[in-house]
Amino acid sequence: MIILWVLLPQLLLTLAAWGVTRGVVGFGGQFGQLEGVVVRPEKVLLLIGNMVALPQIILCFAILDIFSYNSYRIHLLPLWVFILIIMGGGGIILGVFFIRTLLRVWSVSKE
Repeated sequence: MIILWVLLPQLLLTLAAWGVTRGVVGFGGQFGQLEGVVVRPEKVLLLIGNMVALPQIILCFAILDIFSYNSYRIHLLPLWVFILIIMGGGGIILGVFFIRTLLRVWSVSKE
């Protein structure tokens, strides 16, 4: 029960970040669509808003690992390995987004 009470705020903060981001994108969409825009602001806002979840995921894992070690004397995974996995995945997602955006802008500027 203690684990639930400690991990629940992390989940709520992550969901709040997602909700705020979706709300801003939805609110911005009410003012009309931008015609001829190469980079869509909605995608950029969603990407930026969801980057708040990365530290929350790491903190959630750290708390879960602490309780696992206190209860069963085992570590789930070394924390630094988990951080490298999460940050590596986030870096790959950012890299793919950046390259796709760069190629889109480059192709439009050639025309």
